[in-house]
Amino acid sequence: MIKALIIIAIVLLCLFALTFIIYFFNLDMKLVRFVYDKLGKHYDNLEKDRKL
Repeated sequence: MIKALIIIAIVLLCLFALTFIIYFFNLDMKLVRFVYDKLGKHYDNLEKDRKL
């Protein structure tokens, strides 16, 4: 039982450390910017339908 609690505590500590690293280095917004740039290039190359 104690072994399971120690494993759960270690997992929670690792998850907290991971989220702290993501927050500290602003990695979530860097990922969003990367995806936004890639999608922008894709949609800029699509043929536009200019019907009014």
